[in-house]
Amino acid sequence: MAFTQLVGSRVRRVEDPRFLVGKATYVDDIRFPDTLHLAFVRSTRAHARLGRIDLDGARQAPGVHGIFTGADIAAALKPIGKPYHEKVFPPSVCHQPKWPCLATDKVRYVGEGIVAVLAESRYLAEDAAELVDLEYEDLSVVMDAEEALKPGAPLIHEEFDSNMMVHVTGGGGDVDAAFRDAAVVVRERFYTNRHMGCALEGRATLAKFDAEGDITLWSSNQMPHMLRTRIADIMGFPEHKLRVIAPDVGGGFGPKAFVYPEDVLTCYFARLMKRPVRWTEDRREHLLATFHAKEDIIECEMSFTADGTVRGMRAKIVQDLGAYCADPWPSPFEGLQLAATLEGPYKFQGYAYEVSTAWTNKMTSAAYRGVGHVPGVYVQEHMMDLAARRLGMDPIALRMKNMIRPEEFPYVTLTGLNYDSGSSTDALKKAADILGYESFRREQLEARSQGRYIGVGVSTYIEMTVFGTKFMASAGVDHGNHDSAIVRMDPGGGVTLLVGTLSHGQGHQTTFAQLAADELGIRMEDIKLVQGDTQATPYGWGTGASRSAVVGGGAVVQAARKVKEKILRIAGKMLEVSPADLELVSGKAQVKGAPTRAVAIKEVARMATFSPGRLPAGEEPGLEATCYYDPPAFTFANATHIATVEVDIETGKVKILRYVVVEDCGKIINPVIVEGQITGGVAQGLGTALYEHLLYDEHGQMLTGSFMDYLVPTCTEVPNVEFGHIETLTPLTVGGVKGMGEGGAIAPPGAIANAVADALAPFDVKFTELPLTPNRVWDTIRKAREKKSNPDVSHASTSAT
Repeated sequence: MAFTQLVGSRVRRVEDPRFLVGKATYVDDIRFPDTLHLAFVRSTRAHARLGRIDLDGARQAPGVHGIFTGADIAAALKPIGKPYHEKVFPPSVCHQPKWPCLATDKVRYVGEGIVAVLAESRYLAEDAAELVDLEYEDLSVVMDAEEALKPGAPLIHEEFDSNMMVHVTGGGGDVDAAFRDAAVVVRERFYTNRHMGCALEGRATLAKFDAEGDITLWSSNQMPHMLRTRIADIMGFPEHKLRVIAPDVGGGFGPKAFVYPEDVLTCYFARLMKRPVRWTEDRREHLLATFHAKEDIIECEMSFTADGTVRGMRAKIVQDLGAYCADPWPSPFEGLQLAATLEGPYKFQGYAYEVSTAWTNKMTSAAYRGVGHVPGVYVQEHMMDLAARRLGMDPIALRMKNMIRPEEFPYVTLTGLNYDSGSSTDALKKAADILGYESFRREQLEARSQGRYIGVGVSTYIEMTVFGTKFMASAGVDHGNHDSAIVRMDPGGGVTLLVGTLSHGQGHQTTFAQLAADELGIRMEDIKLVQGDTQATPYGWGTGASRSAVVGGGAVVQAARKVKEKILRIAGKMLEVSPADLELVSGKAQVKGAPTRAVAIKEVARMATFSPGRLPAGEEPGLEATCYYDPPAFTFANATHIATVEVDIETGKVKILRYVVVEDCGKIINPVIVEGQITGGVAQGLGTALYEHLLYDEHGQMLTGSFMDYLVPTCTEVPNVEFGHIETLTPLTVGGVKGMGEGGAIAPPGAIANAVADALAPFDVKFTELPLTPNRVWDTIRKAREKKSNPDVSHASTSAT
């Protein structure tokens, strides 16, 4: 095989064939004899004290082998909840709740586990669970975050004096001066819809206790090492005797990057019963009891001069946490990151924010793709369009006027973020060129003359990614965020690559092989990836936060370079030349400029294993290296999304006509992978913008408990995405790579809201609540028509739908 540079090439994904022919192995595919199946009695009340729990009928049900309440396990298992470090968030500004694996004194949301049933099948376990007789003493329910923060509100956690978990203020610059004498001030109140990841494979666990007293847990999880550490701590179990394996994982998106009660209980019951124990959530459990995300209220105001220069911004953010705090990535990350990144790609003279995070009687909210960025970019970009309308400027021209320009990087924001590099203006211009922006404006005028309402929306952002250990320390989270790789070459010249990250759709088997193959001068086919097994792989922090290509890839490259250097030293002795005069190309170590003087890498590998006496002085046998790579606190990718839509004003239905993305994620390892990641993210972002909303009634009962009620986009709703790429290498990472895994999901709400508002410009409307369901769009048009016909009538913002 002739040598070609693999990094940057459109290499087809090597992991796909087994998925396409149904040969993947998920947790539910793994079977053991004598497995017990776990089912839960879940709370039907949003807020209540627990009274009598009658288990007699359930115990006598066929096939039942065990039934447990919270009181039965409370002494054996610590509560879930890895707190913020008190030096960063002292008790005066942060309350730290604890989450029992099964409820004990009271329940705090519909779906909370109360009783665990172990039976010979899931059917029998669920039948027995229905026989449990519960008594509740109902308490007042709090379903609104702002109401929860008011004095006298019913307390979700009675050990604290309020429902506030974290309250933080911050910003920078001269905010008062930035608003003084402003020509235009835009003020709006935004509401973002509670929704969730909805992975194709729900959460699933299978635990097995062996004769040596070890536990093996198979889990559909994004971070197996972290999961092992947290379960061992909660159980008080030796971590070296707990092995966690994440086999093929059918999507993660953030909600699988945590420890849940079901993970702990599966392990605990396997040890207690000395039999394998399995739990696989059904879709109703998934909607009720897997972490939700992104229910935020943002009051924002921005000031501008008459020529359109942005000057200042104020933001008041209230995040609905739900009932508990996620572990180990605390739930307030959403609100805090929203505040920290709200400046986006624009230059402000002053910025002030206030973040309040509140407990309510809903399922806990936690990290989901685009943490903080999704609501932040939606707010920022819709505000820019509203300002353009007030100023009489083109929305792209207003953005270009206020963006950080390439020559201004590195740029430090008012919240202290150091944007090391970027191309926001270039990305916006390129996206507009791909779309044919001026041509569309002419087409829009023609369409309006025909009674058609089409519009264009822009959403541009800078994405904070990676989150190295330095960031985690500053955020009060007491753990690292490095990652790891082992490169091990066998005597035949093949390479086993063991990594601490975990691919659950991202294509690591392809991209990591590209990185290692280029460093070692071998074929991708000669590299095998091992991941997701805590017994085999070095400790790593899994996959999430747009980190794997930067942190995991950086570890792979640096470990491969160590092996490469050793190969060159050994080959140098074999060829009697200086290692500096050699290069690894096409499976050979050859003299630069004299390719006929070469030795096969396979020969070097064999010699390193079987002939250690012939190695250079001081060299150990074997070809193996380990790298733990701790990245910078952040890297910053940027992108522009532009959408065009058509709105049916009689039904409110939104049809997407075109969708353009220009992404700058630094050095591109594989454009196929990048475009696939973006497309998947856009699909989820369109769900946020148009479809998805987890709704509760005033009693805390979920109204969207199935896919008949909770809508997600399908292939018929997701448009073909048109791509443009820019590569602005960062000096801070190995190879100049930046994170981009979340980027596709960040911009669609802003792009769609702006496009729909632009299509309906004759009605002078705005969209400050998500999702833009047909009902909400139609109702907005109706109110605009009524206001136009009767200017004295004013309407409040549209209600949640």
